[in-house]
Amino acid sequence: MRFNHIKLVLTVLGLVFAMGLVADAQESNLRDYQVLVVKDLEVPSGSPAPESAGMQMAEKAVYQLKRYSEKYNLFETIVKEGSKGAKEIPSGKKVLILQGEVKEYSKATVGRRIGRSFIPGGEFTGTAAFAARYQFVDRATGKVVYETDLRTTSTGSEDTVEYAMDRNGEALAKTILKVKGK
Repeated sequence: MRFNHIKLVLTVLGLVFAMGLVADAQESNLRDYQVLVVKDLEVPSGSPAPESAGMQMAEKAVYQLKRYSEKYNLFETIVKEGSKGAKEIPSGKKVLILQGEVKEYSKATVGRRIGRSFIPGGEFTGTAAFAARYQFVDRATGKVVYETDLRTTSTGSEDTVEYAMDRNGEALAKTILKVKGK
């Protein structure tokens, strides 16, 4: 009986250790890239998001990523696909492509705002939200190197989807910072 407990504990510890190694291997892959190319996010048909939301989110992501890259040296070059800078990518650099899909786009509503005003501290929360699934693809091989889902909401003073998208771009930059280990 006691031997079975010890065997179970060792198995669980082995699984936890193995999962940690897989996560480290996945994270170390982003460290090798010097250039990031951001594509417009795809907006699925039938989504409440306007067609321009994908382009708008890509621009917000580029802005936030450049801001964080200046401070933490994440990438040598960050460009939006189709821009002038995308044509001037130096050869010999490892290029990472950021693509994604809009998963949620919900505008602020008065009803939700009124409902949250009855919750203590609820007036400080926003009612607009934005979510996207991001994929980091190696340009040379076409393989997905890293994948993440990010959902952000607005705040009480800035209750707009655009502000939720700004926060999503910043969350993306923080995620890359964490994954690159800087």
